[in-house]
Amino acid sequence: MFSLLVRRDGLIDPPAMGEVDYHCHILPRIDDGPRDDRSSLAIARLLLEMGVRKVVATPHVISDVYPNTTERILGAVTELRKLLRDSGLRLEVDAGAEYYAEADLIDRIGRDDLLSFGDQRYVLFESPVEQSPMVLDEVVFGLKSAGYTPLMAHAERYRFLQGKPEAVADLRRLGVRFQVNHPSFLLPKTSRRGEMARWLYIKGLVDELGTDMHRAAPWIGRPAETSRKRGSRGHKSR
Repeated sequence: MFSLLVRRDGLIDPPAMGEVDYHCHILPRIDDGPRDDRSSLAIARLLLEMGVRKVVATPHVISDVYPNTTERILGAVTELRKLLRDSGLRLEVDAGAEYYAEADLIDRIGRDDLLSFGDQRYVLFESPVEQSPMVLDEVVFGLKSAGYTPLMAHAERYRFLQGKPEAVADLRRLGVRFQVNHPSFLLPKTSRRGEMARWLYIKGLVDELGTDMHRAAPWIGRPAETSRKRGSRGHKSR
């Protein structure tokens, strides 16, 4: 899916984002993302600068923190689309969510109250960072049984997967696909997240890329410039 470039310092040049950002907190006033319309537009402009043409809006859905409903998310997406049109920004927005792996998500699966996206009918979900939640298998099985494709958000972050290829393989066998945050590729070799992102990439296990952007951060959109400033030179791997 992505071409692989290995640099002389042992790191890899990040793949291009492509035209779709599969994980972005672009909706205003709905979670810990942008606080106002102006901040949402700043994210949109940065995505367009990066070459992104479609963004999946994936606000958090966490029962006791961000109890967002499907209706609220769809309404926010409709408002953002109008804001983008009025601002002359040609960025397509799809509705999604970043669901927390918890009992509430299992209930939502049972009610078929989910926002999926793409031909694969992806449902983006996240879990606690330190340890696998007890409901993880049930969430994955429920999504698969309902005809969805489980897409694990920022798969490089989870300590219970880092350095544990057998755990990654187990999830893969269950049908889980992996989304990686594009900025993680730029993290140093001392970063567990960076090393995990690069390992997933090298193993061909990065299914989709996202920015996980909560506010406009210019360095995310300029990985090539970052590499050049570090004096790195890339070459294709064999």
